[in-house]
Amino acid sequence: MDKTHSGTKDANRDSSPYHISVETPYDDLIPQVAEPAVQFYLDAMKIYLGLCAGSITMENALRAVDRLKENPEYTISPTNPTLVPINERFRVKMLENLQTLKKFNLFSVSALRSAYNFVFLVEDAPLSETDLAVLSVLCKTPSISLINASKLINLAPRTIARSLQRLQERNSLRVSCLVDYGAFNLQSVMMFFALQKGIEWEPIEHGLTIFPFTKSILRTAMTDVGYATFLIPNYKESISYFIQSIKGAAKSLFDYSSIHIQTQSGATSDIALFHNDSWDLPESLENMLKLDEITDSEDYPPLLNSTDTKLGLSKEDFIIAAGMQLDARAPPSKLSENLRMRGMNIDPKKISTITRKLQSHCLTLPYLSFLIPKLSSNFCFEIICNDYWKSRILSTIKKFPWVMYYLSTRGITVWAMIPENHQVEYYQLFRALEQKPGVNSVQPIMTISPCGSKSMLDLTRNLQYIDGHWSIKLENLDIGNYIDY
Repeated sequence: MDKTHSGTKDANRDSSPYHISVETPYDDLIPQVAEPAVQFYLDAMKIYLGLCAGSITMENALRAVDRLKENPEYTISPTNPTLVPINERFRVKMLENLQTLKKFNLFSVSALRSAYNFVFLVEDAPLSETDLAVLSVLCKTPSISLINASKLINLAPRTIARSLQRLQERNSLRVSCLVDYGAFNLQSVMMFFALQKGIEWEPIEHGLTIFPFTKSILRTAMTDVGYATFLIPNYKESISYFIQSIKGAAKSLFDYSSIHIQTQSGATSDIALFHNDSWDLPESLENMLKLDEITDSEDYPPLLNSTDTKLGLSKEDFIIAAGMQLDARAPPSKLSENLRMRGMNIDPKKISTITRKLQSHCLTLPYLSFLIPKLSSNFCFEIICNDYWKSRILSTIKKFPWVMYYLSTRGITVWAMIPENHQVEYYQLFRALEQKPGVNSVQPIMTISPCGSKSMLDLTRNLQYIDGHWSIKLENLDIGNYIDY
């Protein structure tokens, strides 16, 4: 997949079947290419540059993104340029990167992926005291109103609003939310794996990208272990069938495979660790390893339970829940407008009613997503352990600068963004768990960047949802139909 093209002249003869027709003032920098994965990043750039220049409307950009999502590369790198704030610095960096690619004729997948992602890296610009105060409130209560926030930090609502806009533009601040998939008869499944010797990764990756229920894929050159996540409809009747199909493929392809069925999930952050332009190491991290320490659920970070299917939830409820994943702070009027531009008309009053229903049934959990200076290292750990150690780990990770966690009956998976100068301390903390009774294994994936995953709407776009049941045939969940082994 990662082949360098011989030049823009040859590339112009053919275009990718996923090519998007979007015009920008900078099209002379953007060649047509035949490789779909390369075209994916070029189209993402065109959409963003078109929005910056005003040559396309947001409505047309959203339609272009729907087309972008048909490209298999979207599963590997779920990119939505309409969610990125219009920012002059981003625009200039993107054009500079395109000029460099053109100058050296670098139109490979890795070059384009880097050129796109590096645009949005956060520069080490200091955060103001106001921004830190606003972030401190949002870390604890991501969906808090401006008025209630103003009472806590003694700032005017208008000042807080300006700070939020500044953080969105400079630090890609977004309030997302986790959703209880189980309530909508969907099951989240995660598989960690390591390839057998002699097995090529590219055909497997391609099979995973075209399997319609793959949420995300991650495998880096830094480690042998990777993972894939899935969202499986009608899980009580289909989950065993899907798991068997994975196990069938795993015997032929993987030297290591580990399957987790989600029971709980969560995400939290602590901006209080950031001051004087640097991050502190949380206190008492080593307590996680002490067998005599007592913990209880009061010490846990926020958790969202995976429940059974709840009858009475409609497709409209599902659509609003998916919309809240993108922007949990969006008022009903904005969410209604966003949906209208995607061809879905739901009245703001109805959205308000549905939002309250989802919240009252504890089906959503808001959390902060941001890029903060000096929080540049990332890791993921799969920890297979008993309930005692899940409890100990939960009590400790709530102190981290930013963390997301996924629990199953097998153990816990932790994703964290950490300061580069503390990478060794965090790494050693988790690897030390392997020496403890009740911890079977610890699998690390180091130096990864959070890439997100497909949304609920992406994964169920062509399915009907009626009376708690999805319109899908069982054989469509056989992953062996997409991966040769």
